[in-house]
Amino acid sequence: MIQLLYKLIMFTVAFYGMNMSLKTQVDEHKEIFNTLKANDSLIFERSFNKCETHYLEQLIAEDFEFYHDIGGLETSKEAFIKSMKNGICNPNNKTKSRRELVEGSLEVFLLKDNGNVYGALQKGVHKFFETTNGKEVAGSVAKFSHLWVLKNEKWVLKRVISYDHKMQQQPIVDGVEVSNELLDTYIGQYQAKETGLVVISRTEKGLHINAGQMSADIYAKSPSLFAHKQAPLTFEFVSDSQGKITKFIVRENDNIVEEAIKQ
Repeated sequence: MIQLLYKLIMFTVAFYGMNMSLKTQVDEHKEIFNTLKANDSLIFERSFNKCETHYLEQLIAEDFEFYHDIGGLETSKEAFIKSMKNGICNPNNKTKSRRELVEGSLEVFLLKDNGNVYGALQKGVHKFFETTNGKEVAGSVAKFSHLWVLKNEKWVLKRVISYDHKMQQQPIVDGVEVSNELLDTYIGQYQAKETGLVVISRTEKGLHINAGQMSADIYAKSPSLFAHKQAPLTFEFVSDSQGKITKFIVRENDNIVEEAIKQ
């Protein structure tokens, strides 16, 4: 009887200890999740949407690296902040961008060493919108993975991977207004791997493309995205950190099928 009572006591103690350990882990995860969610807001809502780039100085690690499946690679904190200031946050930029986190998509996974948290992987999905002449239109939707590390008890962003960019589903609308100044930056000759020479010219309502057997008007869905009206094709123009057009990306049913480099 005594032996049975001893076993029951030990089981109760072990069960209580296990519950306390799990509760501690849940509380720890919740606290870090909320901290990194707040940091995500500082990076995007304040730095990206409102161009308050001083927050980037505080939150980004010195050995920061940014991997983008369309825009390429940045390998330093200084270069990344500079590209932000010269690109989307340039006061002369006619098009302004806004990022929106998809509700419920944010996840955080803790990284530990001998039980001690040293970092965390933050994942989610976000949408982008572009405004030109006061009119906002939907842009791309993408996934992101952020590697945060603890340095001197402070969370800093060390690595970013932004991937699986696709244009948000929306009907083709002829009425999207794009300035003549912006349209002129798209005009020129491009070289594509499969298609060869591609020529982009102006029309009254937008742009015209000549590529191999295709000769068609393309219409603006956003300031940088154009669509073929009779085929499931879109043409996304991409600029560098200085705002110079470098290429356009061709998608068919949201899948990338070609890239054309501006000559």
